Amino acid sequence: MLSSNEILVGDLVKWFETYADIDIIKDCGSGTVIKKQKVTNPYDPYGTMRYRVFCHKLNDVKWFVKPYIEKHKIGDKNEL
Repeated sequence: MLSSNEILVGDLVKWFETYADIDIIKDCGSGTVIKKQKVTNPYDPYGTMRYRVFCHKLNDVKWFVKPYIEKHKIGDKNEL
């Protein structure tokens, strides 16, 4: 069963870019998920889900992981 906040290919999302050393937002916008990929490593047995997003504002494609991506909610007052 899918949870309502699970991000799927084709979903409209909000993305956030932060500065490398601190969690201050440098840029943000809306985008469309075009690929979903699970990345594993020896230190994380559950793996990390990353999302390839076409960023509308940048007219470019970038990878994001949670919490720097969230599903866009219909009627969201903080539209980007």
